[in-house]
Amino acid sequence: MRIRNFMMKSKGQTTIVSVVLYTLISLVVVAIILQVGLPYLTKVKEYNELKQAETAMKNIDEIISVVASEGSGARRQLTITLADPLDINKTTDIILVEKTTIAEIVSPRRKKSEGSYFRGSNLTVNAYSSTIGDTNVLVMENEYIYFAVKKLDVNTPMTLDNLVVKVKRKDTNESFNAKLDFYLDNYAGATVNVSTRFAESGYNIGKAHIVASVYGATYQYRINFVLESGFDFIRIYVDGL
Repeated sequence: MRIRNFMMKSKGQTTIVSVVLYTLISLVVVAIILQVGLPYLTKVKEYNELKQAETAMKNIDEIISVVASEGSGARRQLTITLADPLDINKTTDIILVEKTTIAEIVSPRRKKSEGSYFRGSNLTVNAYSSTIGDTNVLVMENEYIYFAVKKLDVNTPMTLDNLVVKVKRKDTNESFNAKLDFYLDNYAGATVNVSTRFAESGYNIGKAHIVASVYGATYQYRINFVLESGFDFIRIYVDGL
């Protein structure tokens, strides 16, 4: 994403947007339920602030589309008023407004897309292809955990204790040295053919899912790795036997 001449103040912002490439507009809402008897007026206030942010994002979406179509050097000035901070992520090409609420305004881990922007709740998971050293990997991460397995597009001979490449706690930046091993009927350390793929992937999603298909001499099965937003562990299960 290329952005030039971008200026912003905290509230009642005056923003100058100058872009060449079209960018994804997003609105993420983190919903946290603290009590059942939530005061109605509080919920209404938070809902109105959410709608205000959504309207602002729609306006920005339209402006960026127009500026991008006009080419390099095109500029527009717009004034926006938000109750919550606005952030620009140059890595994922996302403009983000994040709001923490005490009301469940949006169902957890749900995303609703409209045009070039989306809104949702607890969308803290990213799942993507990457590299660690010389190894191609599939990565799942949320606010707590970074998890990577080997990216194997075709059946590759290996032992399953080498499937997981890295597991890291993001709060302490601590990587776990232990290896994960999978086997049936005590065939530990056996060489099998393995391929891996994403069942669910993307940025700002509620859940990511990696599937490792295993082809052994006796069994064929799938190892599933699932990471959800807000969880500090990976759920692992086997199916397809």
